[in-house]
Amino acid sequence: MLWLTRPPYLRWFAAGAIVLAALAWDVSERQSDSFPFASTEISAGTAITEDLIEWRQVPEGAIPEPYLLGASATTDINAGDPITRSVLSRTEPLPDGWWSIPIEIPNGVPIGAIIRVVFPDGRAAIGVVTSPASSDGFGVPSPGTVGFPQDVADIVAQLAATDSLVILVEQ
Repeated sequence: MLWLTRPPYLRWFAAGAIVLAALAWDVSERQSDSFPFASTEISAGTAITEDLIEWRQVPEGAIPEPYLLGASATTDINAGDPITRSVLSRTEPLPDGWWSIPIEIPNGVPIGAIIRVVFPDGRAAIGVVTSPASSDGFGVPSPGTVGFPQDVADIVAQLAATDSLVILVEQ
């Protein structure tokens, strides 16, 4: 008596509803943003320029947008890969004869900021932030780097190693 059973109307209705919902999702206009992707192979250390970037549409908020001005690649980037914050490094170029030294500077001090370090004997030196301090997802801080003239770089490096510097940030 198989031919006397009722057809599965409920299953047919559910399948039709799923197909209609998928169709509506596909034709709806979702918000999207332009995001940078590598148009060619980019080797580590290469400055990111407009000719190396291809802008593509991605869903809005899917990937945090990187700051590309003055950035360079920290690793090799394959063609077609997204250019994210994790593969970029921003540094301020230093004048000739200056040295970049890792120093514990406050978070939020931007690249290019002028800082003054005071030595224990009261003397001071001026430096330029070349890369900001940061912290990883677990709150572990990493020092920033600051450029100093050659005549004070040795002293600053020695005192930074012993945590004997007082750091003043120009606002």
